[in-house]
Amino acid sequence: MRWLTVFGVILIVAGIASLFVNALPFHHREEVAKIGPLTASRDEETDIYVPPYAGIIIVAAGATLVVVGRRK
Repeated sequence: MRWLTVFGVILIVAGIASLFVNALPFHHREEVAKIGPLTASRDEETDIYVPPYAGIIIVAAGATLVVVGRRK
């Protein structure tokens, strides 16, 4: 019962944050070449874009969980 409300609040906060932050930076290391024991790699940074409608859906789902958690 309480965990639904807590998870709903977490979703609401995450949804509101995603409305203000449109892109999340993502760093990963990519292996370019491997010759015997030697490896060459490079760091690559990409952005993951979060569309605004996804934030609205997350906030609505969180609000639904809060309401359902309060009823039980």
